[in-house]
Amino acid sequence: MKKKNIVIVAIIGFAVILLTATAFYGNDGGAEPEESDETGEQPDTEVAEEEAAEADYDYPPEKAEQVLAEQEELESEMLAESEGSTLDNPYVNVDPYNRSPLSALVIFDTEERAKVTFTVKGKDDRADISETVKEYRSHHELPVLGLYPGYTNTIEISAETESGEVLKHTFTVTTEDLPEEMPEIEIKEAQPEKMKLGESELTFYIPSTRYAFAFDVNGDVRWYGSGFNSHVLQELDNGNLLYLGKDDNSGSAYNRLLETTYIGKIHNAFRISEGAAESEVEGFESTLIHHDVAELPSGNLLLTVNDGSDVYMEDTMIEMDRETGEVVKVLDLKDLFPKEVYEKYEPREDNGLIDWFHQNSVVYDESDDSIIISGRHQDTVMKIDYGTGEIKWILAHPEGWNEEMEEYVVDGDGGDFKYPAAQHDATILPDFDDDPETVDVLLLDNNTVVTRGNEKVSEQYSAGTHYRINEETLDAEIIWTYGEELGEDYFTNIISSARYREASGNVLLDFGHTDGGERSSFVEVTHDEQSEIVFEAEMTGFRTGAWAYRSSRNALYNDKWEERFSLGGES
Repeated sequence: MKKKNIVIVAIIGFAVILLTATAFYGNDGGAEPEESDETGEQPDTEVAEEEAAEADYDYPPEKAEQVLAEQEELESEMLAESEGSTLDNPYVNVDPYNRSPLSALVIFDTEERAKVTFTVKGKDDRADISETVKEYRSHHELPVLGLYPGYTNTIEISAETESGEVLKHTFTVTTEDLPEEMPEIEIKEAQPEKMKLGESELTFYIPSTRYAFAFDVNGDVRWYGSGFNSHVLQELDNGNLLYLGKDDNSGSAYNRLLETTYIGKIHNAFRISEGAAESEVEGFESTLIHHDVAELPSGNLLLTVNDGSDVYMEDTMIEMDRETGEVVKVLDLKDLFPKEVYEKYEPREDNGLIDWFHQNSVVYDESDDSIIISGRHQDTVMKIDYGTGEIKWILAHPEGWNEEMEEYVVDGDGGDFKYPAAQHDATILPDFDDDPETVDVLLLDNNTVVTRGNEKVSEQYSAGTHYRINEETLDAEIIWTYGEELGEDYFTNIISSARYREASGNVLLDFGHTDGGERSSFVEVTHDEQSEIVFEAEMTGFRTGAWAYRSSRNALYNDKWEERFSLGGES
């Protein structure tokens, strides 16, 4: 019945649009509407683009040109200092950009063009981090990543010339200790053969605040950013790293959005306004970009932000032009909900703002130009048409919706169907059933009822859950879930994530706020009926607030790094 009602409403709405358009053009001095051509393409979109470019938002990001200019000067100095370097006597600069302490820039020239392989030797064989440059070159700029902290690291370089001669050189690099506040890491389980880690692939700890870092299968930290990070640390399609940071670690707000790399080279930088920045916890740093960013097919970035009204928080998104920082679209979630939902929601005690939705994730679905978002305080995951802003479906407990919105709420399959509560990190899975009518969604169900849900099981456990939603019938089923068997020991009332690992088919879960925020646990399990733990890491001893917001797996050398990294020296 739900789908039928939606179709009827759509037909009526379309008829109203046609009548309105007819009346409009009939009163416009005889002007005719622009016609589509014979291919069925839509009219020229310049007007629509101009309207989008005028999106009204009072706190747009601003391009930080000075940061890029200073880096260009720094790189010129490094190239000058490295002149005359050879394989036997290379130029070596630890943390060359002052952002990545466990990295080094190595520069040298060879008389004959050569293909270079370089390796940071691990403390055991499985911990080596090695990379080979694909092209033959005579000028070599190597971003050496994966050094151990507080350690004399051994680096091996092998250069094979086009004539087949192999030249080798080994040297050491000593690094400083980790910051004292970094957490302790205990590896409780590790089965590398079932984890199927890629070359240079590490487990990343993405914090709510303070240091982001990554560690190997032994629990040794092999990368961290010296600039504090909050919530946003993710790889972009071009291989760069999106990083939400600060001008200075002592600052009270996260006010910089950087497109950077693991060695710390910046490709783009934006100043983020502090005018509408808010703190999630009293006494913590504030931020305007608060939880997540989605990369759109255009390359633009969709940012979760505050609306700047001094009334509400964490219920708005802006689309930012990737090159200029200009806001080209604003999505206010209050436009989708009845007024009573947000107007009657109790304000927070600390700042007096109404945090009625608390959006904590957004992902773009290219299959139908839509977005899937998660709102903790409505215990809701929903799909929205990105072009029209119309709701497509709502995954949430059916209680408490008005007649208009309940039409979009999916029907759970079976009497014991578990709706999410206070969930995080809703992402789109591969099309497991090869059915264009369904979408598979993975999320971390914190299982803390905020507005709606099953109070009987609330706070007993948290779980990673795979839902399948039929977007035609609005039926939903649970395909897989894991976490209930772990019980209250892994219950996390806030933050956390669930990420599918395509190489292995496993799921990496972050139970980020366990033991009342004293522990963060990463658990990787097989995605099957009898889930097996193949990896578990436990982090403790971190500063309050520096718990793991999300976990992820990234390779220090992805397949785009070589084309993206250069200081400009001739090769």
